[in-house]
Amino acid sequence: MVFAGSNLGSYATAEEAMRELAGVTISARRIRRAVRQVGNSRVAERNAMVERFKQMDLPRQQAGSRAVKPPQVGVVSMDGGRYQRRDHFGDKNRPPHQNHWREDKVGCLLSMTSNKHASDPTPDLPEWLTTSSAVAELAKIAEKTGDSEACASLEESRSNTSGKVTYEPPTLVSREVLASGADAESFGWQLAARAWQRGFPAAERMAFVADGAHANWTIQKKHFSRATPILDLMHALSYAYSAADGVGEQTAYPQWARWIWQGDVDRLIGALRDHQRRIGKPPPEASPSDPRERVDRALTYYENHRWRMNYPEYRRLGLPLTSSHIESTIKQINRRVKGTEKFWAQPTSEVVLQLRADYLSDSTPLNAFWLRHQASQTGTNAYTQAP
Repeated sequence: MVFAGSNLGSYATAEEAMRELAGVTISARRIRRAVRQVGNSRVAERNAMVERFKQMDLPRQQAGSRAVKPPQVGVVSMDGGRYQRRDHFGDKNRPPHQNHWREDKVGCLLSMTSNKHASDPTPDLPEWLTTSSAVAELAKIAEKTGDSEACASLEESRSNTSGKVTYEPPTLVSREVLASGADAESFGWQLAARAWQRGFPAAERMAFVADGAHANWTIQKKHFSRATPILDLMHALSYAYSAADGVGEQTAYPQWARWIWQGDVDRLIGALRDHQRRIGKPPPEASPSDPRERVDRALTYYENHRWRMNYPEYRRLGLPLTSSHIESTIKQINRRVKGTEKFWAQPTSEVVLQLRADYLSDSTPLNAFWLRHQASQTGTNAYTQAP
């Protein structure tokens, strides 16, 4: 019941699945109660683990748990999804600009393996990236909505082209998923506590990969300062594509893309400043498609993130260049919680987000939970392997 209710599209679909696949007639309401009961227990366990982590001294937090073998390459990535809340219905104190859409926070802890190199193994930009339709599509989406959820990944894009790509991203060993409707401050602690539990602070190499959202890098600075900060490559390329398209000089994009690939961000910033001097800064009423707005937006983006764009060094260290894993994970989370017909109360959405993340995690945290849950119901002793 819990699996069906937290993974399928709705409780009604879960009821149908139980009847057709298990031959058991259980109402959607009963499935919802089971999901809430178990989900509340998992949220309580998560919160207790976070509190224990907060009480640790800094050296212990930075050492990582000894219960697991640390990954060779530990990669932390996070982003926000979207879902609808009904908490504000009838609330007279609700700000007039606030609608029912809210952001959920999703994080991935990726255990990976890769080789380090004496120098950049792929100094030349893959030719297909200079004309990639994926980059153009991402630029279009960012211009219209700013929705990073639709980010095209390097791995996904290169599968749709015949161009030769020599860069090999790290190999994924396992993935841990976290999801919550909590604020960024609270989610940062959740992410840090889970990373400690999985031994990430003791990893040989660490990276934090994300798009340019301010909340991402606030969490990186506070909880993952040891990790190499990496701005998602595809987002970086999309801003260059949008700016070049805006000023009507698409022939400039291939060169700008090469500068990004080679980490020559200052040169790109100089070119954008030249364009801004020529066309001027955008007025307050400028639309997102205004060439002045496109150039200014790209210029601000690169100036804010230039020190997170040393892609030759990241390739040399065998680190990932894109946030493709978190982008695809958000889509998996959204299959359950996002929909125009779905409205959630905050406590209900939190338990579903927690359980959905549990089922997507390769460490299968619910396997040990069911033993603990059974013991709490029957009074029997449960002997489980430490996480």
